[in-house]
Formats: sequence, C-alpha cells, structure tokens
Amino acid sequence: MGKKQTTSEWLNDDIPELAETQQFARVLGPRGNSQHEVEYTDGSQKLVVLPPKFRNLVWVKRGHYVVVDASTGTTSEKVGGEISYVLSPKHIKKLKEARRWPSEFSDRRSDDEEEEEDDLLFVNRNRHVMSESEESSSEEEDDDEEK
Repeated sequence: MGKKQTTSEWLNDDIPELAETQQFARVLGPRGNSQHEVEYTDGSQKLVVLPPKFRNLVWVKRGHYVVVDASTGTTSEKVGGEISYVLSPKHIKKLKEARRWPSEFSDRRSDDEEEEEDDLLFVNRNRHVMSESEESSSEEEDDDEEK
C-alpha cells in the first residue's frame, strides 16, 4: 500500500476491530530502530516494532495509544509484537462512545503524571536565582553600608 493510501486510511478509517491476538496499549517512549516500549491494560510493559508502512507517516510519541498484535513482529525474545494500528484522538473518542475503551486508560491523571508535567516546564539555567536568605542578607549589608 502506498504512502497516500496509508495516510488516508489512517485518517478516515473507522474504529478498528480487535482480533484475539490484538490489544490496546499506551506508548511509554521510543527505544530506537522503530521500536517503542508500550504498557498494556494489565500493566505489563513490552517492546514492540513499528512496521514500515507507518514510518515517516504517523508519528508515535509518548502517551499515544496503539493497537498491538502480539502474533506478528516477534523475531526475538525482547520484542513482544508489532503495532498494527495507531489510534488518533478521533478514534479514541469513538471507542469511548461505543464503550469499547479500556477503563485502565481512562482520563484520570495520577500524581506521577502531574509530577512529570512539572518536569517538562522550561527552566532558564542562564539566570542566577537568589533564594530568600540571600536576598535578606544582601539587604542587611546595604543597610549597614548606609549607616
């Protein structure tokens, strides 16, 4: 299938029907060489392969949801399957409306995820930050010099 057909299929396709060997997973992050670490609904983590038909067409980032087929792409013990479908927010919305979305991947945010968001905030390392004790001691020195 060509680039154009793959892209239009991904954008316009309806909700994917899961086979027995397929299940939903959340991407934890890329591991290189088109491999991604995913977390399944039961909490287990595996390494999966992104097939060539999705490479350079659909970007899979941390936090995205995918459908993993455990029966394909297992050429070694470390690889636990192949990504058979990348879910867009539109697909997730339709799955929730059809009540087929796993409750383990609900929108409730844990404390760990909130802490990770704080880590992503920009910190300017080029500017010296003074603590309150440094500010008060410098003010006292200025007062002593004026007397």
